[in-house]
Amino acid sequence: MRIGELMDRDLTALFPDTTIAEAVEVLSTHRVSGLPVADQEGHLVGFISEKDIIRAALPGYFDFLKDPSFLPDFGQFGKRLLKISNDPVEKYMVKKVIAFDENDSDFQVAMMMMKSNLKRAPILSDGIFVGMVSRADLLDHILRSAKEEVDSNFYK
Repeated sequence: MRIGELMDRDLTALFPDTTIAEAVEVLSTHRVSGLPVADQEGHLVGFISEKDIIRAALPGYFDFLKDPSFLPDFGQFGKRLLKISNDPVEKYMVKKVIAFDENDSDFQVAMMMMKSNLKRAPILSDGIFVGMVSRADLLDHILRSAKEEVDSNFYK
């Protein structure tokens, strides 16, 4: 099946000049962990995730997580997050984004998302952002397909 048939057609995206504060609000409102960043014409220019924002506010934080004795100071985190809150997302976004074409197969996309440890990925049509796919979307599709196969074999 083509990934374009499975994708979520919600085109929620950010512009490069969207502030970190606005990005956090959109992430929270839509209950997603990351969003594409697109230009005015809809061309994908980046991707920003909550992990990118945490990394921007607390450089080196993820390195400290390897040490179980490290506990973050949330007061300090709040101050640092506030300090970057008016910065544009383009300052912290990932610019080399793994994206898929709407004609890519569901299997190809699922394998690449697992290999790259992606939770969400943008879908493009002729280079224009047209939707998103998540691991949950793919898991739901795979489970339903397996169930349909089992059910169809049962009645043979």
